[in-house]
Amino acid sequence: MKRDLRRLASGVLKQFTKYDLLTYSSAISFQVLYAVVPLVMLALAAIGLVGEQSLWTKHIARTLRHRLSPQAYTIGNRTAQHAMNGDRAAWLTIGLLVTLYGVAASLRAMMTPLNEIYGAKETRSWLNRFLVSLGGAVVVMVCIFGAMIVVLGGRLLHPGNVLLDVVVFLLRWVVALALLLLTNAALIRIVPAKKRPVRWISIGSALATVCWIGATLGFGAYISAVSYASFYGAFAAIVLLLIYLHVSAIAFLVGVAVDSELREVSRSRG
Repeated sequence: MKRDLRRLASGVLKQFTKYDLLTYSSAISFQVLYAVVPLVMLALAAIGLVGEQSLWTKHIARTLRHRLSPQAYTIGNRTAQHAMNGDRAAWLTIGLLVTLYGVAASLRAMMTPLNEIYGAKETRSWLNRFLVSLGGAVVVMVCIFGAMIVVLGGRLLHPGNVLLDVVVFLLRWVVALALLLLTNAALIRIVPAKKRPVRWISIGSALATVCWIGATLGFGAYISAVSYASFYGAFAAIVLLLIYLHVSAIAFLVGVAVDSELREVSRSRG
């Protein structure tokens, strides 16, 4: 068992070195950053469209007030109010197209590293890759918005019973986790030039999700112990977002690399 784990860790490390995956993780995180901002603004515009601004003011804003510096919170709250009210129409139209393009660009940034990891030769034309990334972006956006609706919209439910409250809470996060798994499965299936078998898509999706959750928990513990607000002021949120996206991209590539190594081990054993 220990020998297999050492072999697995060594294989993943070799892949990161051979294919320069840390550099690719930086490129992926930059493209994701380009997509995250309009994605959040689009979500806020949707909240304003359905008339549930209280979800921001009573839940999200309260949490951010305690996590961000006063300057960063003021900027974020003012921006959110504009997105939910005055600029809502623009974000629901032009913003939707910008978000779609940004998510698609993130998927295209993943194509080369995933092809390298899975040993797939890129034979698709630029137009084909572009159309594949757009289709994948639609799937990813549906999953992400679905998870956001389940997690944030669930806060508006008040069953009035402790047992039901617990059930609703657990159900929200189970569904959100399932959508996250589906997102990673779609990425592993759609992005590489070589289609992965369904069995290994599920394993790769689970590994990528576990690595991402681990990175998220570790990063959350880190920022709880270190105050960025005192160093960066209003830029704290941007700095933290950049670091978190980079950590998330690395975690995703680790999960994909582990998936690839596990398949090689399975092949060697027959």
